[in-house]
Amino acid sequence: MIKKYLEKAPLVVLAAYATTFIFLMYTCAYAFRKPFTAGIYAGETIGNFDAKILYVLAGLIGYAMSKFLGVSILPGMKRHQRIYYAIGLMSVSEVALLGFALLPAPLKIVALFISGLPLGMIWGIVFSYVEGRRISEVLNVGLSVALIIASGIVKTLGQWVMDTLHVTEYWMPVVTGALCYPVMLLSAYFINQIPEPSTKDICARTQRKPMSRGEQKQFLLTFFWGIAMLVIFYGALTVFRELRDSFAADVWRELNVEGAFIFTQTEIPIACIVLCMMFLIVFIRNNQRAIHIMYTIAATGCLLLIGSTWLYTHGMLSPIWWMVFSGLGMYMGYIPFTYLIDRLIASLRVISTAVFLMYLADSFGYLGTTVVFFIKNFAHWDICWTEMLVYTAYVTGGVALVSVFIIHRYFRYQIARLMRQAEEEE
Repeated sequence: MIKKYLEKAPLVVLAAYATTFIFLMYTCAYAFRKPFTAGIYAGETIGNFDAKILYVLAGLIGYAMSKFLGVSILPGMKRHQRIYYAIGLMSVSEVALLGFALLPAPLKIVALFISGLPLGMIWGIVFSYVEGRRISEVLNVGLSVALIIASGIVKTLGQWVMDTLHVTEYWMPVVTGALCYPVMLLSAYFINQIPEPSTKDICARTQRKPMSRGEQKQFLLTFFWGIAMLVIFYGALTVFRELRDSFAADVWRELNVEGAFIFTQTEIPIACIVLCMMFLIVFIRNNQRAIHIMYTIAATGCLLLIGSTWLYTHGMLSPIWWMVFSGLGMYMGYIPFTYLIDRLIASLRVISTAVFLMYLADSFGYLGTTVVFFIKNFAHWDICWTEMLVYTAYVTGGVALVSVFIIHRYFRYQIARLMRQAEEEE
């Protein structure tokens, strides 16, 4: 009944409905993945290594592996399977968090690996309800808001659970997940009522359908160098995002900033600014013009990431404002990436899925993040997390800036080439 109503309802009603439940669904996914990072686990070691770094690495490796699995599994996922995938994957994660609470220290690492392993595929499942529509940018607002602030929300909730319910750092993640589990079930049901793209959507954004292995391979070979640069661009920003997010509690402690709500305080203004930019793009019908605007936003964000870090290190910016501006700069490149992929597919006029490209970029991004965390832990660098974040800001900002310029040149050439071919065939 809900689906039939939404099929006939005005686009504004569909947008409001879908955006709400997409936000809730993906925020619940963060409730299983991120609360444990709110803990400090001060002084705890496993095999002479910092326990928290090993916990973060375990979850990250599981999450990265999930992204690689998602490249193979999700592009071929049938539409009627999505709700079962989502509920099943998040349920596995919650059970694994119970293991994190109960098992001895070395096995807690295994529990967090298992908890992270299913969660990397949730984004692709949720985004499959979004892509290929005339209002994809509007529907993506809920997902984008969750990407920016959900981690802060669930860490604030995790801190509240410890402060109010007086549970330990090890029980806090499973309790936080349990509080969000009913919301996840309801959100999964309601998100599954979103109707499929209409004929008008397909005309505007091309058809999105499951891709076979052969189609994936052909797509990669046709646009290899552009896809490679997209992966490098997104991967660089992913490294900074994960470092900033996973060790936010440690960075704030080093900066002598306290309070559970600091996790969300810095992210809310970022979400508002970035999403205002993205929301305006929905009114730009010309795909190529929208793509150029997104290139400009991303390049500006890279400069802001580098510039704000330079100002902070030279004493001209406070720690809180540095976290706000560096986060804003990073998200100005990170969030538009999804919109960029959707518009690129529409401009290239190829039958594909944005989920395939996103998971390809995501998988290598989290692989790079895992490598950086391994080096920080096992190379015994004598630097604090704040210094690590500063160095990473400079490197990732520079790499992303160069990458976005190359991406712009490459796909401008490819779109022009395909347009010439289409004219010749006519």
